[in-house]
Amino acid sequence: MSMLGHVDEWPYFVGGYADYFYVHPGAAVYKVPDELPDEIAAGANCALSQVMAGFSRARLVPGESVVIQGAGGLGLYATAVARDAGAQRVIVIDAQADRLDLARRFGAHATVDLNAFDDERSRIREVMRLTGGRGGDVVMELVGVADVVGEGIKLTAMGGRYVLIGNISTGTTTALDPTRLVFANKSMIGVSLYEPATLGAALAFLERNRDRLPLDALLSHKFPLESIDEAFGKAERREVLRASIEM
Repeated sequence: MSMLGHVDEWPYFVGGYADYFYVHPGAAVYKVPDELPDEIAAGANCALSQVMAGFSRARLVPGESVVIQGAGGLGLYATAVARDAGAQRVIVIDAQADRLDLARRFGAHATVDLNAFDDERSRIREVMRLTGGRGGDVVMELVGVADVVGEGIKLTAMGGRYVLIGNISTGTTTALDPTRLVFANKSMIGVSLYEPATLGAALAFLERNRDRLPLDALLSHKFPLESIDEAFGKAERREVLRASIEM
């Protein structure tokens, strides 16, 4: 996975939406299975690989409960991966009915609607009810809003692991009570980058589940390259589930 390079230094522009991509010596390269359309395979890099890396670092084991904050593209992938890994309960939290419906189609055992449970206390009480009073053994933040972190820690079971993936905007802050981590032996894990092998595992996951999961539903809108600003704007305002840019 490459970040945007300096456009005036060789190998020049190496970010997304380029006609060509410079592959550094020793880079890992995976062939996309013929059965996977480009639109489906595109989700393997970044989104799907990130949540797979997150569960791997959190050491999710079969029989554990998973709570997912956010039912966007990342959240739906996380739901499917958690079920595939043998999670006993997968609970997804979001405010949009269509996304919660998709979460159930991707394998969520239960969903929590932010419109029905419109304050932190009621959401925590509902998640505890759904997990037999324990909370999530693994809770994954995929919202991208710093203020959900405190609630996510409270949703995490004693000895559980709280995985942060969505908060990628620098400069944001939120108030936390560190004793909620210390006294309950909870861990916080941040995930952005991942090992090359994870990308291969993500492609294999998509190939294995191509006919079982509604992967086509993830691609809610397509935009031509000249409308890329509109695509990013709609995605930021949560008006689209996952935008596809056609070159």
